[in-house]
Amino acid sequence: MIRALRSSAAAVIAFPYRLRFGGLGRRARLFPPLLLGGTGQIYIGDDAWIESFARLSVGRDGRIRIGSNCELRSFAHLEADTGHIELGDRCSVNPFCFLNGFGGLTIGNDVRIASNSVLLSSSHRNDSVDVSIHSQGVERRPTVIEDDVWIGTHVVVTGGVRIGAHSIIGAGAIVLKDIPPFSVAAGVPARVVRART
Repeated sequence: MIRALRSSAAAVIAFPYRLRFGGLGRRARLFPPLLLGGTGQIYIGDDAWIESFARLSVGRDGRIRIGSNCELRSFAHLEADTGHIELGDRCSVNPFCFLNGFGGLTIGNDVRIASNSVLLSSSHRNDSVDVSIHSQGVERRPTVIEDDVWIGTHVVVTGGVRIGAHSIIGAGAIVLKDIPPFSVAAGVPARVVRART
């Protein structure tokens, strides 16, 4: 009942945003306040559900594309900077997640990202010990999450990683290397603990 009431209110609320986004799909439900930057390069699919205090930020030449039937929960933070974040259809990004698209973050269909997880697509350069890390700049490292992946709570996915389709990443894991499809991975650093087949 509450969701139905919120949904009908969102139909009215979504109208002012329609003029600001690069594209806003049919029946998209947006609940203000939303924290938005660079909205002309943000595209939201049909039947998306974006809760209050979600943050979507795009820098110059960057873009965010959210597929149909996706859910962004309160305080989820998507920051594309000058790169991109692509979410497929039927994805969920739960509260207090941080997704960084500076190097390019591509997420397939049916991906579940539990609360407080961090997905990165870049890394600080640190080759020289004579120059501060901050001064050495940032390296783009594209990250790919394939279809039907479940990422548990408090997971960190570092830049340049590919997580194969139908995999599960256990809570608290730090993913430093590629994970093959149909895997269950856990630990620090994350290792495959068994296959799902």
